[in-house]
Amino acid sequence: MPSGFAPSGLVRLERWLAGLPRGLDSYPDAVAKGSLTRSVLAGQPTAELLPALPAPLHRYVTDPPMAGEWVPEAHLAALIHSVADLRGMTDGEVCAWAREQNRALFSSAAYRILMVVVSPGSLLRFAARRWEYWHRGTSLEAAEISDEGVRLTLRFPVGLFDGLLLRTYAEVFTAALEMAHAKAPEVHVEREGPGRATYLARW
Repeated sequence: MPSGFAPSGLVRLERWLAGLPRGLDSYPDAVAKGSLTRSVLAGQPTAELLPALPAPLHRYVTDPPMAGEWVPEAHLAALIHSVADLRGMTDGEVCAWAREQNRALFSSAAYRILMVVVSPGSLLRFAARRWEYWHRGTSLEAAEISDEGVRLTLRFPVGLFDGLLLRTYAEVFTAALEMAHAKAPEVHVEREGPGRATYLARW
């Protein structure tokens, strides 16, 4: 990940916020585990980041939530955009960072048992259940299994996940498949539309 710090503007964050009905207060019923916000900020120069973050996000730096606490999904998304903007990351670097941080999270002692399964197929068969462990108010399901691979459908409130966030979730799913001993897994966004995205997973 880039080592520089570019506090010139939160371009991605502002563009994403413009598509939400109530900014950072949008969709309060969509929530994520606090461990995900902690993962986003792990290893970041928080002393430099804090002054540039929108005020509602300050608490994630000064008083991080407990791992099992539920926090607004919009705040998690805003943290990802903010760090990407402030660190001057390209979209490709954001995706690589997402895979790296989720590898570390899934490999940690607290979550290793949850993520390690016998096969990629068994991981995807119970994709909805695993997603619900980390997220509420959004859903993920294995929609179709074919010779091409497995299609996953992610449903979410309109505007909550933009194109970049949807791509980072492809990296999250890839990291999960690696934990399930998949050989050379690949996951990409096949289709996206308002409130819905379809992924194709192969390994």
